[in-house]
Amino acid sequence: MSVELPVFDISKPLNESSLTSLQDACKEWGFFYVTSHGISGDMYQKLRRFSGGIFGLRDEDKIKMGASNYTPRFIASPFFESLRVSGPDFYASAKSSIDAFSDQPTDEEFSELMKEYGEKMTELCEKIMKAILSSFGEDLHHKYYKSEFGNCHGYFRINNYTIPLEQDHQEDDVDLLEGLGMHTDMSCITIVDQDDIGGLQVRTRDGIGLMDINPKDEALVVNVGDLLHAWTNGRLRSSQHRVVLKRHSFVENRFSLAFFWCFEDQKVVFAPDEVVGGGERGRVFRSFKCGDYLRFRESNEKGKFEKVGHTVEDFARTEDRN
Repeated sequence: MSVELPVFDISKPLNESSLTSLQDACKEWGFFYVTSHGISGDMYQKLRRFSGGIFGLRDEDKIKMGASNYTPRFIASPFFESLRVSGPDFYASAKSSIDAFSDQPTDEEFSELMKEYGEKMTELCEKIMKAILSSFGEDLHHKYYKSEFGNCHGYFRINNYTIPLEQDHQEDDVDLLEGLGMHTDMSCITIVDQDDIGGLQVRTRDGIGLMDINPKDEALVVNVGDLLHAWTNGRLRSSQHRVVLKRHSFVENRFSLAFFWCFEDQKVVFAPDEVVGGGERGRVFRSFKCGDYLRFRESNEKGKFEKVGHTVEDFARTEDRN
C-alpha cells in the first residue's frame, strides 16, 4: 500500500491551512512532497549520466576516491553504493573525488554540476525549514531561524542500487530485496529525488506496517531527520524508512539523490521552551552536541557506512519510551 502525502508548492507563501497540513504531515509521517523546487529534469538527467559513468568504473578505481567520499557495495547493502559530495564547497569535494582516478576534460563540467546542484538544494532546504518553523507560528520563524539554523550545512549522496535481473533469479530467492535497511536520517531535513523505479518505504506510527512513498512527477520527497526531531522535542517525527528493490527483467539500477541538511558539529541541540510546550509530557531529550551524535551514528571502521538502526532516541532520550 502507498501513503498519500501532501504536496506543497514551495515557490509560494503557505497560507494558514497549508501550514497546518505541513505540520500534520511532519507529525504523522515525517514525510511530504515539494514542487517548484528549482531542480530541472535536465539537471537530474545530467547528474544521472555523469554519475552512471563513475558507478560503471572498476571497483579498484572507485575506491581510490576514499572511504569518506565513496561507499562500495557490501558495506550498507550488497546492492547499494554511494558517492558523497560535501558542502559548503561542493565543487572542491566533487573535484577531489574525480581527481583520484581521472583527468578528463569533462571532470570540470561534473564538478561545476555538483556545485550548482548543492547550492540549489541548500537554498531549497532554507525555504523548507522556514516553512516548517512557520507552522509553529510566525514568531517562531523570526525568532529562531537565524540563531538556530543559520549555520546549517549540507551534503548529498548519489546512490546507485544494483537490481538483480529476473533471469538471474534462483528458486529460493525472494522477489523483494532490501536495498538499504530500516533507518532514520541523522539530519534536520533530507530531500530525496528518486527515479520512477520507486522502492522507498516508511514505517507506520504503530511500528507494524510499511507504506510505499511513490515517485511523483516533478516533486521531491522531504523527510524530517533526527536532529529536527530532537530540536522539536519529538513533536515532529523522524520516521524509520528503507529502500526495497524488486527484481525486474528490464532494469538493472535504481538511482536516487539524497541531500542532508544538518546542524554544524558544535551546535548544541536543545528544544526551545516554546517548542516543548506545556502539559505533562515535558522535555524528553537532553541537550547534546551535534558532532557527538554524528560520531555515535558513524563507525570508525574504515569504509563503514552510518549505523543502520541507531537513532537519536537511543542517544539522547530521557524519558521511558514504553
